[in-house]
Amino acid sequence: MITKTISIIIPALNEAECLPGVLRALTDRSAFTARHEIIVVDGGSTDGTGEVAREAGAKVIFFPDAPRGRAYLLNCGAARATGDILLFLDADSLVPERWDAEILTALRLPGCVGGAFEFKLQGREFGLRVVEFINRLRYRIWPWYYGDQGIFVRRDIFEESGGYPEVTLMEASDFCRKVERRGELALVHRDMVTSARRFLDRGIYRVLGFDIRMWWRNLTGRDVEQFAQQYWSVRQSPQ
Repeated sequence: MITKTISIIIPALNEAECLPGVLRALTDRSAFTARHEIIVVDGGSTDGTGEVAREAGAKVIFFPDAPRGRAYLLNCGAARATGDILLFLDADSLVPERWDAEILTALRLPGCVGGAFEFKLQGREFGLRVVEFINRLRYRIWPWYYGDQGIFVRRDIFEESGGYPEVTLMEASDFCRKVERRGELALVHRDMVTSARRFLDRGIYRVLGFDIRMWWRNLTGRDVEQFAQQYWSVRQSPQ
């Protein structure tokens, strides 16, 4: 008998185009649809994201003046959630089949308090497969997952850990480090498929190089926000 409920928390900013498919997948690919609560935390969208979410049956929390970064939105969504388990989902990520059953199975493992899914990008470009390979290698060595993997955690553990650190970058990795002190983080071997637009818009290998350097700086305790600002300002300046 299923006794656990899952709250899905989706931070969003101008995601009216992607959101319908994401919300539809949550329902269509669920093993126990009635046990879920979907919360979309809108950081001030101007494209009707909130209306799209409401029409799909999601609860919507609107924060037009939210601080920069996703952590604040994630924590606000968690504060309004009622589920025993929290799933933090990107607004352009598609869950796999029976995603909810996979989460419950993972959390039954001895000592497991949370986890995430395999990283997968939409698109056929060879460079995207390179990105996937490097990321999958990274989190197999250090299980500090990223938001586009669909991080899930027991509610009590989320509260004990203090939630997401309210930083503007690398909040998911930092959150996983905090959670890991309280138990094991599982890896569900099912693909969480995310839009590749970030890589395609700015260049696959350019973004990959940036991500690797960001990850390394975060791992070694160095400033990531200043580096990110400098990196992209240099590359967007006229040549």
